[in-house]
Amino acid sequence: MTSKQLTEISRWDLENGAAVASVTDVRHLSSYNWLEASEPTIAVPGCPPLWSPPEAARMVSKDSGLIYIAQNAARHPEYPLEPLFRALYIDHPSFDLQSVDLITDRNNIRKLLSFINPTTSKNGLESFTINVEVLKNTVIFCRAETETKKFIQPHEFIGYGHEFEKAFTTDRIGASTGHHRLISYQFSDLKIMVRYETDGYIDRPIRENLEIENDILACMIQSLSLGSVSTAPASSKLRVKRAGEAVGIDSTLEIKTRVSHKPIDLKEVLPQLWVSQTPNLVGAYHKHESHQPDLKNLATLIKKIILVVKGYQGNAVIKYDQHIDKLVIWKNDGPKMLPDDLYSKLDNHESTQDSTSAAASNKTKIRIGEVLYNIDISRIPYLSAFVRFPRTAQPQTSEFVHGPIPLFDTALKGLESGYRTCFRSLPADLSQFHTLCDTYDFLKIDVLEGQSIDDIIIRLKAGKTDYELEYKRYRAIRGDKSTARDAPFQLLFLILLFEFKNPTKDSNKVFNAVLFVVSHSGTFKWRLRTVVRAAYEERFVVSSKQNAMLDRWIKPKPAEDISDDYVTTEDDFSDYYFSDES
Repeated sequence: MTSKQLTEISRWDLENGAAVASVTDVRHLSSYNWLEASEPTIAVPGCPPLWSPPEAARMVSKDSGLIYIAQNAARHPEYPLEPLFRALYIDHPSFDLQSVDLITDRNNIRKLLSFINPTTSKNGLESFTINVEVLKNTVIFCRAETETKKFIQPHEFIGYGHEFEKAFTTDRIGASTGHHRLISYQFSDLKIMVRYETDGYIDRPIRENLEIENDILACMIQSLSLGSVSTAPASSKLRVKRAGEAVGIDSTLEIKTRVSHKPIDLKEVLPQLWVSQTPNLVGAYHKHESHQPDLKNLATLIKKIILVVKGYQGNAVIKYDQHIDKLVIWKNDGPKMLPDDLYSKLDNHESTQDSTSAAASNKTKIRIGEVLYNIDISRIPYLSAFVRFPRTAQPQTSEFVHGPIPLFDTALKGLESGYRTCFRSLPADLSQFHTLCDTYDFLKIDVLEGQSIDDIIIRLKAGKTDYELEYKRYRAIRGDKSTARDAPFQLLFLILLFEFKNPTKDSNKVFNAVLFVVSHSGTFKWRLRTVVRAAYEERFVVSSKQNAMLDRWIKPKPAEDISDDYVTTEDDFSDYYFSDES
């Protein structure tokens, strides 16, 4: 297995990121139970244990025997994520995965939160690993553990949690060893799908607040025949049974046990409840949110990770390195996370057409100055807020009017077709780009998308051809020119409007990025290179050495620089220059 480092992320990189970090539009998607069987077997939708405390006081034994740390990986180590997708497509056969930004286990989000704020973890910040795969527009996090199960010896003591759950809940599924659920929600501007294990549920109307497409037959599985027909393909090693009853997310609960003199620490428990949106907590004692800054940083961190791994389509791994106290993202060529038939779901053309139709129906007619536009204002926070009040007051309003906004047409084109089009639309006049950046700022458009200068450098380099060793020979991997050509405008925006905390250090990083742009005429056109260099020279003091390095790559203006087509050629050089000593 080969790997190379993509980037490092520190806590300092997360400041001044997401403006809002709240969870909205929570939806139950699917659920399943693992069953004790000779083959990996799940029951869909399954059912969590029912909270049924005994009427009289009861003494429970300490936990012993086999316990699962990560049951999905323990029971199905080849594809721990497969049960999630099998259950999802049973309940939602036409689900469009491309509408989701991130699919993950709850545990992965808790680990990222512990990196942001180590006090949210019971044992403090420990080393961890998260495996990553990119599926077109969707990023998948897969939980990685050194141990997936543990056998507690008679002389060991870890608490009473598992035995308490057995005594105070009643299994509704015969042979069940755990109930897992899948929900989706909007977090910041990300759509996230989360899988998590549920301890139980409170007896309420079972289908209250559920949004389930299929009418799944509710039934007990006490007499389930393990020889019944599986709904997974024959090629899959996972057996899937249709049985159980759907339980609303509002009825689910988490169970925690603690020694009586040590109250449950909500700082530790709340992240777990929040990530899965579990509304009920049971606390058992025995004798033996002020989190908004953290959540904003979490939103920024997730966006950074998605941004980096999308630039290198394929597999990656996230590791927390205790020695440098940073997250390190590596590209690797590890095995695929899913069976081949599940990848074909991404090629659902009907879902793509449905998404396109939905996007068209969400457009709003708004006159900016003298021009009437029909646009999706959900991507433009200022205009969304501008139309919200009149639309609420007069729902029948079909057209809105706003005064002139400088270079709005160019700004809209950049938002819809990629920021590289901004350089094609304007002359090599830095003053006009000042105006354009001010317009984006006025419209509250997140041009930087939470990126630091290090992230932008990664995107700039995405266009370079890479080489991978395969069967003793190197094969070329073509770079992502589109991503690379959008990044210079984000670099320009950062240079013109961003407040740098460490001007000297940041100036060197920005210079490295500018030099990369100026020196790659095969990727970046003359107009773009000229404007980016002019912005750097206006913002920073340029040393004679830096000037000499930039002048080395200066080229005359082409006789005609009006084409919208960028010539895709090999880069002028393959090495990246660093100038931290300047």
